[in-house]
Amino acid sequence: MYFTLAINEQLADMLRTATELSVQINAYIKNDEEFNIEEFPSNVISDASDNITKIITDLGDVIGRDIVSQAIYEEEKEIKNRLNTESHVSK
Repeated sequence: MYFTLAINEQLADMLRTATELSVQINAYIKNDEEFNIEEFPSNVISDASDNITKIITDLGDVIGRDIVSQAIYEEEKEIKNRLNTESHVSK
């Protein structure tokens, strides 16, 4: 069975923004020759990188759950339609 699934654009925009921030943070870390995770401000930047990774993962979970909910809804709707059609067939 095929049905269309929609991604919530507001969630997708948040994921894009978080991913862009992650790329920028990681580029900063990579390009900073004096980056030392034990010292300020590097330790704060490193924590920010970890936090943005968690945000990306959480947004992915929310988007995934939304898509799964849509798929379950569509499948249940199809089953209900099939059962209604079968109950109207004369025997």
